[in-house]
This record gives sequence, structure tokens and C-alpha cells, in this order.
Amino acid sequence: MAYLNLNNTVVTATTPLTIDLNNDGTVDFRVTTELSQDISSGSDLLEFRVTSLAQNQVLLKDDRTPARKEENVPIYITDELPYQWNTQLSAAIVTRVIPTDIANSYWQGTWLNHSNKYLPVKLVKDGASYLGWIQISFSNTVPMGIIVHDAAYNKIAGQPIKAGQK
Repeated sequence: MAYLNLNNTVVTATTPLTIDLNNDGTVDFRVTTELSQDISSGSDLLEFRVTSLAQNQVLLKDDRTPARKEENVPIYITDELPYQWNTQLSAAIVTRVIPTDIANSYWQGTWLNHSNKYLPVKLVKDGASYLGWIQISFSNTVPMGIIVHDAAYNKIAGQPIKAGQK
């Protein structure tokens, strides 16, 4: 296993995070925010996202909902329906919905109110796939956003890893 301590980095609207999981000098995953607008409601949407770069992948549903694993649950090389490995997609971990009346802002998303959960990831290098995880927590207190604790991957191509395994 290869382990990467990300020092409980808080990702906010102004503080993104890049992750070079295998320490080869190339960014593998990016954790950022994206501001958009919901045309039907007029609300602003501040999405906290994880994006896979190059050929790397994140385990997602068709609607781009990222998988969320508990500690010690295995991550496999094959799709885990309804989740599938997807390349170069950006997945929203949580979204801050900001209506015109800012006092009525609220959070939504499948990672809402979850702490110390694991996002399954797949590194693809030289045609080989390596399974890993990124540990993430949601924080609705100051600073609001997501906390990225650490990450790891199995150095043996194609072999499973348990969420949280170091």
C-alpha cells in the first residue's frame, strides 16, 4: 500500500486541493468548488467536487453521484452496480444552495452530514489500474466545505483495497 497524508485539508470556495496520489509529479485528482445557477429557482449552487484527471477514475452513478464507502469495505476493479468507474468526470460531493434570500441557504448531496467516509478511486498508469480511496468529511461549520483527510492506493495492479487500508 502507498499512503498519502493530506493533513485534513479544508477545501473551501477559495482553497482547492490537488492530489498526486502516487507521488509521480502528476496531479491525479482535483478537489475544487464550482459556482453555477439553478435557472428554475434562481438559486446559486456552490458545488464541492472531485475530478479525476488523465485516465484516472472515480466510482460514480450515472447521475454523477459518487460512491461513499465505510471503513474496511472492499473496493474492487470491476463496476459495483449501480456505480461504475468513470474517467474524467467531475462528481459533486455536496452542494450549497444559495437562494436570493441568503439567510435560507442550505446544503444538499449524498455526502451531507457524513464524516470520515471513503471515495473509491482508480489510478491508471501505463495501462495498469490501481485501486485506492480518498477519505473525506463534510463540514457545515466554519469553514464550510469538505475536509480531505488522507488517501491511499494498492501498489499491486488490479488488486482490491479496503476503504481506509494503509
